[in-house]
Amino acid sequence: MSNGLLLAGNVFINRFDDTGAKTGFIGPINVTKLAVNTPSEEKTRISKQKQSRGQALDTVVTAKPTELEIAMDDAPADILAMALLGEVSTVNIGSGNSSDETVNLPAHGRWVKLLKSNLGAEGLSAKLASDDSVIDVVADIEVNYAAGLVRATPSGTLAAGASIKLSYDFNATAANLMRGGLKPQVVCEILLEGTNLTNGKAATLSIPKASLAPSAAVDFMADEFVSTALKGTAVLAAGETAPFSYSEHSA
Repeated sequence: MSNGLLLAGNVFINRFDDTGAKTGFIGPINVTKLAVNTPSEEKTRISKQKQSRGQALDTVVTAKPTELEIAMDDAPADILAMALLGEVSTVNIGSGNSSDETVNLPAHGRWVKLLKSNLGAEGLSAKLASDDSVIDVVADIEVNYAAGLVRATPSGTLAAGASIKLSYDFNATAANLMRGGLKPQVVCEILLEGTNLTNGKAATLSIPKASLAPSAAVDFMADEFVSTALKGTAVLAAGETAPFSYSEHSA
C-alpha cells in the first residue's frame, strides 16, 4: 500500500464573530493552498572559555506558533469579506420611483451619481430646475441605468452644466453587501474533509482556531479567476491539546 500523500478535499471555514461565537461553516470552498508549518526556535549557550570558545554548552529547542497559509479561488461574499477584512450583510431594496430629484450636472461630459441605481428603462423625464422647462432626455442627457449615473451629452444644450430635476423608476434589488476594511483579523475554524488519493483513505485536517490576515491584494480586474490568500497562526483553542490535527482512516 502506498504511503504517499496527495489530497482531494472539501474545505469548510467557520468564522468567529467579535464575541468569539462561531457563525457557522461556509463551504465547501475550492482551496488551492492549505499549508501548515510548525517552526521551532533554537536557543544556544555558547562557550567563551579558552579551550572551548565558540562551542555549544547547552542547546534548547522550543516550539513557535504554528503557521498557516490558505488560498482560495472561490469568491462568494463571505470569502471576499475575509480577504478584505470586512463583513457581509443582506440588502433588499424594493422597487419605486424618484420624483424631481435635483441633479447638478457637471460640465465637460462628466457623470454624477443619482440617489438610486438599477433604474428602469422606461418612464425617465427631466426638466430644468430653474423654470421647470422640459428637457429632451434623448438629446441632452445620457443615463447609465445599471450604475445610476447621468451626464449632459457633449453636443446637447446642457453641455456647459446645469441643475435639473430628474424623475425615474428604479427596480427592486437583492444583494449580499460586503463592506471591507472593518476588522483587524479573521478568526476562524478550518476543516478539511478529504481523501488521500494514493491509498483511498478518508482524511481529515482540523484547525479549531486560527488567526489570519490577508497576505495578497484582491485584484478585481485580474485576467485570471480572482484568488484570495490569508496567512497567520493556529491558536491553541480552549479545550484542545494541539493547535491542529490530521487523521487518515479507512472507514
